[in-house]
Parts: sequence; structure tokens; C-alpha cells
Amino acid sequence: MKRHTLKVGIALTAAMFVLLLPVVSQAQKMGPSDEMLKGAYRDILAKADQNRDGKLSQSECLAIWKDRQKGEKDCRYWDANADGVITEEEYVRQVRKIMR
Repeated sequence: MKRHTLKVGIALTAAMFVLLLPVVSQAQKMGPSDEMLKGAYRDILAKADQNRDGKLSQSECLAIWKDRQKGEKDCRYWDANADGVITEEEYVRQVRKIMR
């Protein structure tokens, strides 16, 4: 009886793995969740948002880069609407663009 239960358990585990594999693969294709990306933005803000307004100005963005040329390029990219401020929404949207 125990041997039969073990075989059934192994078979069910294998079946679940096969059934869930496409779901995991699809989730991996989607990349990190918006909440994870928002958390990354908040981590950047914690280090760079000097005036604590919850947004990243171009000068605040540039301050975190050692390579000024790369910083200027990347900061312009993150500021999707070119208003001089990088918001959480812009950051998430621009990361999604890169991941396509």
C-alpha cells in the first residue's frame, strides 16, 4: 500500500510540474512585476531624490552616474515626456519598453 501511494504521489508531482511549466515560462517572459519595478524606482529615489519630492529631476538623476555621458543619455531616456522630471510611471513604462 505504501509503495502504491508513493508512486501515485510521484506521478501527481510530475503531472503538476508539466502542467505548471508553461505558466512559469509565461511569467518569466513577462519580466518583473510592476511592483518590483516600482520598488527599484523607490530605491533610486532613496539615494538620489535630494529634495524628497518623490520625483527624480535631471540633475538628481545625473548625480548618481560616474560616467556623465552615459548618465545624460539614460536620464533623457527615463524622462519619457521630456519635462525634466522622471516619475515612477515613466520609469516603469520605459523599463517595459526595454524588455520587449
